[in-house]
Amino acid sequence: MAEPDQVPPIVGPELLWDAVARWGAVVRLRREQFERLRVDRPDPQEYWRRRALNYFGAVRARHDPGEFVRRVVAACRDAESHDARWATGAEPPPATVLDVGAGFGAVAVPVAMRGHRVTVVEPHPAMVELLRRWADQERVSDRIRVVPDAWPAAVGDVGPHDVVVCSHVLYPIEDVVPFIDALVAATRRSCLVAMRLAATEQAPGELFREFHGEERMPQPGFGDLCALLAARGMYFDATTYETDATWSYADLDEAEEVLAESLLVTARPDARARVREWAGATLVPEEGRLVAPHHRVSVGIATLRPASAPRRGVRPASAEANGWQSF
Repeated sequence: MAEPDQVPPIVGPELLWDAVARWGAVVRLRREQFERLRVDRPDPQEYWRRRALNYFGAVRARHDPGEFVRRVVAACRDAESHDARWATGAEPPPATVLDVGAGFGAVAVPVAMRGHRVTVVEPHPAMVELLRRWADQERVSDRIRVVPDAWPAAVGDVGPHDVVVCSHVLYPIEDVVPFIDALVAATRRSCLVAMRLAATEQAPGELFREFHGEERMPQPGFGDLCALLAARGMYFDATTYETDATWSYADLDEAEEVLAESLLVTARPDARARVREWAGATLVPEEGRLVAPHHRVSVGIATLRPASAPRRGVRPASAEANGWQSF
């Protein structure tokens, strides 16, 4: 990517408004559709408990920490290599990591297992319970600090960290600008934000149309994130990779429950029977779980660095760069 002082002034105020407004509109329209079509009102704690158990089982079945974890670890090593204490000959401590929206620890626990200290921000008790249990099993509880709060409200309780990560969290965040600004404010070296490239869904669109007579409103994707960051004058590195989707199920009962919830038909027995029929005909066994064939998804990572972060062989950014540098 070009240096900030080499970028022509093609990003005007109207694009800033459009990018931010588009993001907020997409999230709002999806939320309004869900509120309009949802018949039942599940207990929030029970809802997050089911989601936590489903995601936990899906990720643990992989036996692989995943590409995003590998990139976070690489960012930690990069942060350590720039630690000023190297100049004195003293070995710097392991990099500190802040995981915002950590869930049950899909990133935090593997990163802690590799020796790094991790602060997790996660407001849902069911997710935190699973995270603590997994950290205890792997004997890394002493390297993980839990802040049971929502972001960005928790920003004042965490302080700056070498590496900040936010993996698959932004999709339902309508007021996304202060959310991202708070991520940046907590970053010393690198901030990695991951999202799916497209608004892929675990429940098929044809079933949603069959049950509700309309198209499901999409979620924002990685392209929307890149447009928003660029419109705000934030310089970042964008990379992509393919991975297995985390949508898998322990058995047909779990598949029916999770998919019916996603399709907003939990309280409709006829629709649930149709969901179960679809799952039984479509899902295939893999690693002891049920998955959809060809369940690969494309993921994008936007990596940002504050202007104070050192870079090798690159001159400082201009004043017009809004305090950010490309790298």
